[in-house]
Amino acid sequence: MRKTCTDWSESPQAMDRRIDAMLREMVVESGLELMEEGHDPEPMTLEEIADFVGASAVTLHRIEQNALKKIRNKMLNLKS
Repeated sequence: MRKTCTDWSESPQAMDRRIDAMLREMVVESGLELMEEGHDPEPMTLEEIADFVGASAVTLHRIEQNALKKIRNKMLNLKS
């Protein structure tokens, strides 16, 4: 029997990885295209990004906060 999209579910960790990969793809691809044309990339709202990746804005905000925390920690470790 073939699974449909309503039969499929993923763990929060798998969703985070999927969203991260989609965001990277979106940012890199659209940014490169615009820069090749001589334009600056357009900023996107959290809601626009959430719609694009198929997740809630709350989930993306949580991922963003975790990423910022990791960046801060790495920057503090570089200063030491």
